[in-house]
This record gives sequence, C-alpha cells and structure tokens, in this order.
Amino acid sequence: MFFKITFLITLLLSSLSARSLEEIHDSDEIIIAIYENFPPYSYMEDGVAKGIDIELGKLLAKSLNVKPKWYWTGSDENLEDDLRNVIWKGHLIHKTKADVMLRVPFDYKFIRQREKSTGELSNELVVMKAPYHAESWVIATDKEKIPEINSLAQFQFNTIGVELDTLPDAHFTVSFQGKLKANVRHYVSILDASKALKDKKINAVAGLKSQLEYFLDYKNNQDKYYMSEKIDYVKSKWDIGIAVSHEFRALGYELEGFIEEYYKKGLLKDIFEKYNVSYEKPIVLQEN
Repeated sequence: MFFKITFLITLLLSSLSARSLEEIHDSDEIIIAIYENFPPYSYMEDGVAKGIDIELGKLLAKSLNVKPKWYWTGSDENLEDDLRNVIWKGHLIHKTKADVMLRVPFDYKFIRQREKSTGELSNELVVMKAPYHAESWVIATDKEKIPEINSLAQFQFNTIGVELDTLPDAHFTVSFQGKLKANVRHYVSILDASKALKDKKINAVAGLKSQLEYFLDYKNNQDKYYMSEKIDYVKSKWDIGIAVSHEFRALGYELEGFIEEYYKKGLLKDIFEKYNVSYEKPIVLQEN
C-alpha cells in the first residue's frame, strides 16, 4: 500500500511540473501560460479562447505536433513573481506549472539581475528567449481636442485616462511636479479608459499601444484619434518573448526556432493584423 501511495504521489507531482520535449510529445499536449482577460493577447469570448498569444500558442503546438493546453494566469506584483508562480516553482495553492509562458517582457538586464546578499543570479531558474514583438507605451488622443502631442505639459489643461497601478499611472501622477495629477482619470482597465475616450468623457488615454489600437479600432479610426510614438521621459518600448524552465532549455531552443520561422514567413505579422494591431519587429532584431 505504501508503495502504491508513493507511486501515485510521484505520478501526480510529475503531471503538474514543467516537462521536457520528450514528455510533452508523450503526453500529446503542451501547457502554455497566458495572461487571463488580457485582450488582444489572450481572452475568452463566448467560451472560446481568442487573442494574439492564443494564435501563437496554437502555431507552436502544431509545429510540435501536439495540442495546446491553456494555463490562464493573473499578473502578480512583478515579473519575477509571475515567473516563479508559473514556470519554476508553481502556483502557491495548486502548485501547477506551465511548459512555456508567452508574452514575457524580454529584458537582458532583468535576466542578469543578481541578489545583493549572495551575488547569485536571481532569475537563473528561468530562460527567456525568442522575442516576437516590440511593445510600447503610447498616448492616444481625441483629435478634436488634441490634434497632436508637443509636450506632456498639454495635460495641465486636458484630461487623460490611465489604468490603475501601471507605469503611465505613476508617470502622469508625478510628472511636472504633480501639476498633471488633477487631470489624470483612473480606470480599472484600459478597456474602460478607452470607452471613456470614445464617449468623449476624457481627451486622451495612456497605455499599451497594442491594446489602444485594438480597443479604439485605430486602424479604421485614424481620422478620429491621434497616437503618439512613445511617452516622453520613460522607457516606452521593450520586447516580449517566451520563458521556460532552466531545466528544459532544449524546449526553449525548439520554440525559438519555430518563432524565428514564423517571423521570416510573415506569420507573426498576419496574427497581429488579424486583431487590427500593427506588428513591430523586435528591438533585438532591429539592432542586428
């Protein structure tokens, strides 16, 4: 009986862990972590998973000749917490892990971050690879109110919406010695902020370019809205890629090869355009 119980516990734990390429093929599925309720990247609509990362995940699974299994996750206080909960340690309660996580900010400095007390790499348990898109913070405005942005000082006289607890929220609250704070409007989500802009309740929104393009249908409404290329005085652009456990680097290399192929064939661009989001070549590829 003891050996049966031990075997069952071992089997259960192994089924909840990130796995090697061989184990993924044997199971006929790959567990892909994506952020929940995060359009246009990953969200549910009428019981169906949709979004840019859902499409990418399906492509990766097809290339591996397995089925995708979605691991929906919320965002924690920071990226390190997300990677710990999803990739190398497992969820605090149910301990489940994913084989790969999509839409991970790709930052070499973060990868090389060291613990002050020990000098050891604090992110050595994950491998971040395959940047597939350059994301950015931008400002979208109602063209009737703000035809273009010459300076953030314009928001001393114009209202701007931001999602709570984001970089734009912090930036506009403290910029110009707090002189913009009175015109900052806070929303639970960028969707709510975008609706307020469309309803002309505010004059501008600051947020992720991909989300603003999606929620405002910017591609078909450029006569109504102006969109900046960046937000001044902050790091406005970064790459997004994938993350796997350091134990399974081979999986990372395999997926990286597929993503490079999708890029060369224009498949990544096609996926973004399907959601009316402009595709931007990763910064690391622009530099090469």
